[in-house]
Amino acid sequence: MKYEDDFYADEPEEAGRGMLGFTILVSVLAVLAIVAIVLIINRDKINFSKKPQVSAKEEYTGYVNLEDYVSGNTFVSDDLDIWDEYLDKPETDEGEPEVEEEPKEEAKVDLSEGGTKTKVVMSDGKENWVKINKYLAPNELDDASFVLKNGRLNYYVKGEKVSYTGIIVDKNDDYIDYAKVKRDNVDFVLIKLGQRGYQTGNITLDENFHTNLKNAKDAGLHVGVLFSSQAVTKEEAEEEAQFVIDTLGEERIDYPVCFYMDYVPNDKARVEDITPEEKTIVAKAFMDKIIAAGMNPILYGDKEWLLMRLNYVAVSYYDILLDMEEDLPDFPYRIKMWKYTTTDVAGVSGKSEMIISFIDYSVK
Repeated sequence: MKYEDDFYADEPEEAGRGMLGFTILVSVLAVLAIVAIVLIINRDKINFSKKPQVSAKEEYTGYVNLEDYVSGNTFVSDDLDIWDEYLDKPETDEGEPEVEEEPKEEAKVDLSEGGTKTKVVMSDGKENWVKINKYLAPNELDDASFVLKNGRLNYYVKGEKVSYTGIIVDKNDDYIDYAKVKRDNVDFVLIKLGQRGYQTGNITLDENFHTNLKNAKDAGLHVGVLFSSQAVTKEEAEEEAQFVIDTLGEERIDYPVCFYMDYVPNDKARVEDITPEEKTIVAKAFMDKIIAAGMNPILYGDKEWLLMRLNYVAVSYYDILLDMEEDLPDFPYRIKMWKYTTTDVAGVSGKSEMIISFIDYSVK
């Protein structure tokens, strides 16, 4: 309870409050003054209306432009270098952050140039890409139409088998039981008739030709013949063709006469000294003489020989027997036969070269 004599007792407390307010005001003004002085001193370094221009030699100071945070700016957090300061980075031996480079995928070069070239693997293992002639009849065989069963390939069109199975035989096969060959689902045989010596140039008859011819026909197999050429001139090619015609005489065959220009492993053959144009002249001379005799010729060779050792355009209208032991016949032009593997055949003591024919020459 206050008495009248205590009426002014609260005045010192009111005076203290006024003094405290004055002190706070002075402190705030002092702080604002210091801030103003700092801003004036650093006005050249701080500019909120324009991004700082940092030269390539200056180190990054961590400065962040306020415009980067206002609405309408397209920057995201990943665009601001300050975020990188908080990421864990591997360090090198010198303590410097190691830059991690993302693995780069090697650009794949289309060596086929969009399918306008075909790859030829040479006998020495090297690869060449050969331009495909769009004006020649293309290979229209459908890869999906080949069916492999028990090591044998067949070709189907609309569910119907339209291919025929054959083998190549010569004196190296010794005695052949052609009845067993026939029962092993073989339709035809190409019997080697003869050859020209790759050094002497002499023409000789295959030792087992007449025996093979008779026994194959007796077993009901369709028969064609094969001649291994080493002709280096048009005249020699015609001589070889005439040898085939004379040897057959009155014997009729219903499958083709196969022309094969052979190379000799680990030795040099006569035909290695002639040019692709000369080889083309030789092949055409042989084939044309067989046609004139009323028989069907077929040109036998691998992809390298057909596309790089001949002028293929000049022989492309002949039937082709492709020699390629692959899963599918990778040849850009039309073929009539394909030698695709070497395997066992019942009735033959050694391995036989298997051929698939896409037409029945017996009715051609």
